[in-house]
This record gives sequence, structure tokens and C-alpha cells, in this order.
Amino acid sequence: MDYLKNHCWCSSSHWDNKMYDCSIIVSLSSYQDGYKEDWESLTHKVEVFSQAKLDEHISMMDFIKEKYPEKASEIIIDPDMGLATVNKFKPEVLQWLEDNVADFQGEKGWCVGSDDYDVTGSSSGLSVFMQRRKDAMLFIKTWSKYKKPINYCQYFTDVRKKLDLKTLKYKESA
Repeated sequence: MDYLKNHCWCSSSHWDNKMYDCSIIVSLSSYQDGYKEDWESLTHKVEVFSQAKLDEHISMMDFIKEKYPEKASEIIIDPDMGLATVNKFKPEVLQWLEDNVADFQGEKGWCVGSDDYDVTGSSSGLSVFMQRRKDAMLFIKTWSKYKKPINYCQYFTDVRKKLDLKTLKYKESA
């Protein structure tokens, strides 16, 4: 897991499909060594419906109809084109967040992306968006194999560290 402090947001929160403004992202990448065990213990694949994905399909079909009018009668809008298999946090992880991360200034102290966010996002990982450092570090300590972030970055103070997975000590990184 990675800890990233910056001014950040989730463009479509699972709470209300609206933007969630926050300061910390705990990111779980699926493609790098060191993340595999965390990835497998925290996530599972789920099939979801995404209106955004279906809308993208409809736009493509409209484009084809316009470009090739002679094929218009053959084009079918398939509602199943809105289905996608995505990685999601397991229910016990979401329950832990609900139980352990308090609200912040009248809003939830955390969020994850909505189904549309997960389907249309360009990320190869999953993220938890949080308001407070202590909540992010507790999440990492509770759920990460290493009990600390692999990459630790505080944008505003230009602190960047990478965990050496053999020694479990941080090294400064560029």
C-alpha cells in the first residue's frame, strides 16, 4: 500500500457518486511486487453495472450509425455493455473503514470510488480516500502485510520514501 498526501479527490464517491475532496490517498496497486498479498487479501472481483460504460457504448454506436448510415439497422444497443468486472474491496474491509474511521467536519472521513469510477478509471489499483493521516496509517497498519506504506509521499513537504521490502527500512526516493 502507498500513502500519498496531497490535495486530492475522488471524482465519484461510492457514498453519493459526487466528488469527494480529501487530503490523503491510500493506494493499493495490483501490478507491482510487494502488493500481491495485500491485493489478494483485501480485494475480490465483482460484476457491476456502469451507466458511464453503457453511455460510452451508446456514443460509439451513434458514431457508427452516423459514419455508416447503411449499417444503422444492424446496430444494437446492448444493455449488457454496461456490465464490467472490477476489483472491489472485500466487505470486511469496507466494514472496518465504517467502524474505525470517524466522520470529519460533518462528512464521512473516507470514501472509495463508485462503480462508475472503478469501471472508467485509468488506475490499475484501488484507493481509499481519507481526510486524516492517523486513519490512513491505522488502515495500512491493520491491512498491509508490511504494516507500513511501501511508498510514502507528502507532496507539500516534498518527502518521498520507499520501503525496502527486505529490510523494512525506508530509503529516500526521487
